Amino acid sequence: MKKTPAALAWAAIPVLLISISACNGNATGGSSGITPTTSTPAASQRGRVHHNDNGPGDIHAGGATFPGYGYNLGVNPVGAYTQSQAGPGQGSLFYNAQAKIGDGNTIYYCLVGSGTGKNEFDGDVTLGTVACPSTGSTGFGGRTDPIDFAGSDVALASNECCASGSFYYADGYYGTGSGKYGTAPIEIPTYGGPIVFPYLNEGGSGLTGLGSNQLKLSTWTYCAISNGTIGYWDDAAITADNGGTAVTSHQPITFYYRSGTSGTTYLFETKLNDGKAGCNQNFKGKYTKSPYAGIGRSAAWTAGVPSPSDAVWTGPTGSQTSGSDFLSASGNPGIIAGIQSGTGSPYATGYAEGAWAAAATSPAIAQAAVLSGTTFVSPTNANAVAEALAKATAGKIAYGGGSDGNPLNSTNTGCELYIPPTAFDDPPSGAYPIVGLSYFLFYNQNQTRDGSNHYADLANLIQYLDSNAWNNILPTLEYTPLPASTQKKVQQAVFGKGAHHTGACFAQ
Repeated sequence: MKKTPAALAWAAIPVLLISISACNGNATGGSSGITPTTSTPAASQRGRVHHNDNGPGDIHAGGATFPGYGYNLGVNPVGAYTQSQAGPGQGSLFYNAQAKIGDGNTIYYCLVGSGTGKNEFDGDVTLGTVACPSTGSTGFGGRTDPIDFAGSDVALASNECCASGSFYYADGYYGTGSGKYGTAPIEIPTYGGPIVFPYLNEGGSGLTGLGSNQLKLSTWTYCAISNGTIGYWDDAAITADNGGTAVTSHQPITFYYRSGTSGTTYLFETKLNDGKAGCNQNFKGKYTKSPYAGIGRSAAWTAGVPSPSDAVWTGPTGSQTSGSDFLSASGNPGIIAGIQSGTGSPYATGYAEGAWAAAATSPAIAQAAVLSGTTFVSPTNANAVAEALAKATAGKIAYGGGSDGNPLNSTNTGCELYIPPTAFDDPPSGAYPIVGLSYFLFYNQNQTRDGSNHYADLANLIQYLDSNAWNNILPTLEYTPLPASTQKKVQQAVFGKGAHHTGACFAQ
């Protein structure tokens, strides 16, 4: 049966149907096959139509897709800057924040992936003309460099900030020539969510052996799928996980992974590589024998973890001897589109942030329950996801820490709030075990690289980010607020009340 591209909707507010553009995870990657959106209903732009959108009032950003559905509901500002640009979808973080601010400015965010977002943030201006692909597009939100801020699921590494030779080398200024930014960057966590195994289970196609039941995957099994050991859906391990019933006939597994640099990939592989609760643990009991382990059947993840500054998939690619096939797709929306309508559908899975799976329609996408302790836990269980991220408390913040394990050596470490994945990649039994969080990256001198002062709008955005109003919306989108203690530290750092810095990170 022919599948149609994904059309995403948010059910918690009056429904807004939008098509999304799966922007590249790098500068040269291909399209995911989802039709780009070049305009949105007037409601999503608060009644304004932008022409020649290059003014100083509007804010342009881009990067991570992991939190991106919450940021803009998947609406990309594609097209030439002489065209009207698509503002964030109604009910999203940016839509709600700009409505609350009420000054008529719009926040544009291009879904390009964490790596591209950080590269652009770091001044790699070669990306300026291709960052958000569409005919005539000239950069993030239709503008060339510079952007105003970036999103990333991987915090800055020491080779990105602020050691000698990095873009933010502390020689009194950061960068060189016209790129001098004045002071060290600001890095704050935003919110988190589950990384899920999406799949089709609808009508006469997909994993029809499940009936109305949810696919279950033990840790051993999802590890063996991810490393290519298990090649077919009727494998005995998958059957055993699901009560002895084959989830479908003898169909090969197609596994989608992210093309280009991806924070979701980094978070997912960090979990797979874990030696305590991930794929490299010392499996015990029934997972040491048939139908799980045996000759030629290992769940171990031997591909390591990619560099945080170049987070590309390090696992299998192409056809495997087991029978499975590994295909790349661009962005979280690209993974979902591939499972819906790409090669291998309807017998495909992969890894993606849960919000994108939850929002997908035509056809709908289901999400596997995975083993946590002795219980299979669904990523749609908001309490189970929140329990995992409850470990990302204020006490786990590494001020001025780099994602590569080395200090950033910034001149103001109180403005870089990093929470290592090790804080939450081994959650308690019963919590959903594969989660991540994302970050905003801001410039400090006047808050922009081009000298425009967007202090009021950006400050209000950060205030709204940790508000009760937004925290109440997040679970309806399959995201999770950070612990209250962490949100408090973010607000203290940004607005000058914290103990880890000499003043407000944002100073008007």
